[in-house]
Amino acid sequence: MASQHYDLIIIGGGPAGQSAALIAGRTRMKTAFINAESPGNFVTTASHGFLTRDGAHPSELLAVAKEQLRKYPTVNYIAGKVSEVARLAGGFSATTAQGVTMTATRMLIATGHRDHLDQLDLPGIEDVYGKSVYPCPFCDGYEHSDEALAIFGHGAIEHFVPMMRIWSRDMIVFTNGNPLDAKVKAELQAKGVPVEEAGVASLRSTGGTLTHVVLDDGREIARQSGFVVEEFSSPATDFAVRLGVIANEENDWGMSELAGANGTTNIPGLYIVGDARMGFAGIAAAVSEGGFCVEMIAHEVAMERWAVLLEESK
Repeated sequence: MASQHYDLIIIGGGPAGQSAALIAGRTRMKTAFINAESPGNFVTTASHGFLTRDGAHPSELLAVAKEQLRKYPTVNYIAGKVSEVARLAGGFSATTAQGVTMTATRMLIATGHRDHLDQLDLPGIEDVYGKSVYPCPFCDGYEHSDEALAIFGHGAIEHFVPMMRIWSRDMIVFTNGNPLDAKVKAELQAKGVPVEEAGVASLRSTGGTLTHVVLDDGREIARQSGFVVEEFSSPATDFAVRLGVIANEENDWGMSELAGANGTTNIPGLYIVGDARMGFAGIAAAVSEGGFCVEMIAHEVAMERWAVLLEESK
């Protein structure tokens, strides 16, 4: 079943997509805003670092966004999952699982990243993830200031641990069976940060709060909360790949970015923002990216329409 043609299709309803839809509405662009309403961050108890909404649950942010978008008649909010995307001669198409196909001159992908907890090989992580063990200290470090922290990982420990001292000096690094570089290990221990290289048998918790890290050798080490250093997420959709996006070179954090800072890709008219663009943006940065990208799109659309008017007036 085919529907109307839009100026812009936005896929993904997290902070980046919500912000993009808001600016699209305010610039009166005919927009299809498609949101599967199954974000990965719903696992957390609260979102932090976004002024005026610090501590709100992601579901609250979505509810407020949907309510505020209702006043913009050019934005069509569609609760549904996109199953197919395609490039057309005049733009792009998106088809939902319900069989509804929308076309637009431009498309913005804001579908985020999806965590793969099984890749961490930390039995019990499902019970504490988003409640007392997290991937982002800027998002959740403050709430666990001065607690006994477990730092899980080994790849970038030499950068992560010094930063974590902002929030706590009581840290133990758990490499989960991976040997740590000898120099890095010596530096950590010299600064009072113990390193445990034994495998982790399980994470014990009570009501989602970490209590102990149990090692393969039987030792149980008391901890109150923790952070995961390793990368264990991937794009939530492969839409960018299907449409032919070529990733940029890896950034300073070792992540390949699918688009430039303004959301542009190697495909004209196709934009990627937020976590979908670079792996992790953070809520405030994602909001900024989504809004700025659509401001740029609005300028392009306005100039295209102006050019048509000039041509017609000749």
